[in-house]
Amino acid sequence: MILSGRDLQWYLESDLLGIDPITPEQFQQNGIDFIIEDLEHKNDKFYLGVTRETIQMPNDLMAFVEVRSSWAREGFILPPTIIDAGFKGSITLEILHFGLGNAFDILGKRFAHIIFARLTNPTIPYNGKYQHQQGITESKKD
Repeated sequence: MILSGRDLQWYLESDLLGIDPITPEQFQQNGIDFIIEDLEHKNDKFYLGVTRETIQMPNDLMAFVEVRSSWAREGFILPPTIIDAGFKGSITLEILHFGLGNAFDILGKRFAHIIFARLTNPTIPYNGKYQHQQGITESKKD
């Protein structure tokens, strides 16, 4: 089940979900917008970015990371990304930019839309190689 903005406020107020910092205008009908804080140009059209927010996921929620539609209409694409139940840290964004203009215009703006879904049952929390990541985190391939 996809959670509404009101459901997410309840999770935050109950200290079951942690997002810091967060402001009221980030809440949307079916998710929360995250702000991009830093951006590294990797090659031609590929960038790595990081959200201003750090997140602490409970064991009964997961989340999908999407680009806000306003930015998609300007040529930005995010590959499918999941935030696992139990994850803690900032979110590294893998960004493709096929539009005109400067990709660095997204800095400090609401860029990513995070859609939360409740799991049928709490799960074993994420404990992988990206747990507690801070800042832009490069690939940690096996």
